[in-house]
Amino acid sequence: MEGIVFGESPRWHDGRLWFSDWGAGQVIALDAGGSHEVVVTVPSLMCIDFLPDGRLLVVDSAEHRLLRREPDGSLVPHADLSHVSEKPWNDIVVDDRGNAYVNTIGFDFPDGEFAPGLVVLVTPAGNVRPVADDLAFPNGMAITPDGATLIVAESYANRLTAYDIGGDGDLSNRRAWAETPGDHPDGICIDSEGAVWYADVGNQHCVRVREGG
Repeated sequence: MEGIVFGESPRWHDGRLWFSDWGAGQVIALDAGGSHEVVVTVPSLMCIDFLPDGRLLVVDSAEHRLLRREPDGSLVPHADLSHVSEKPWNDIVVDDRGNAYVNTIGFDFPDGEFAPGLVVLVTPAGNVRPVADDLAFPNGMAITPDGATLIVAESYANRLTAYDIGGDGDLSNRRAWAETPGDHPDGICIDSEGAVWYADVGNQHCVRVREGG
C-alpha cells in the first residue's frame, strides 16, 4: 500500500493488518490481497487496539479521550482521559479481560519542556485511574502472553520497563526489562519466544531484544 501519510500502531486483527494513519486521521484495515478499507476517521487519532469482543478502541489525543467502535460502525465515547492529563495521549494496549492501558507522554512534544508521563488503566466500564508514573516519554506498550507483565518503552530513558499486572489491573514491581543504550525504543511487540521487537525512529532500525538486554 502506498500513500500513507504517517503510519503508526500496526495491529493484526481478524485476518487483516489494521493501523493508524495519523497524517490522514484514519484507521485503515489492509488485507492480504492489497485492498484496504478506511474504517474510521478521527482528526486527531493516535494508536489503536481491540477489546476481547473485537470492538476497536481509538486514542483521540487532541480531545483527551478513548473512543470505541460499535458493531454498527458508530464511534462512541469509551473513557474521558482529560481529568488525568490534557497533554498528548499516545499508545494503548488491551488485556484479555478488556482492561486498556493508555499512556500520556506528559508534555507538549516536540516544543514543550520535558515532563514525565504516566499510564492509566481504563476498565471495561470506562473508569480511569493512574497505575504508573514518572516515565520518560512512555511510548509503545505490550502485554506478555500470560497476561502477567506490562512492558513500556521509555523512549527518553533508553530502556524497556516492566510491571507486574495484578488481579485488579494495577501495576507493581517496576523494573528495567532491558536497557537499550543509544536507542530510543518507540513502538514494540512481543514475539512467540518472548523477545521484544522495538522500532527506533532516530536510528532508523528495528531491534529484537530479550529480557535482560
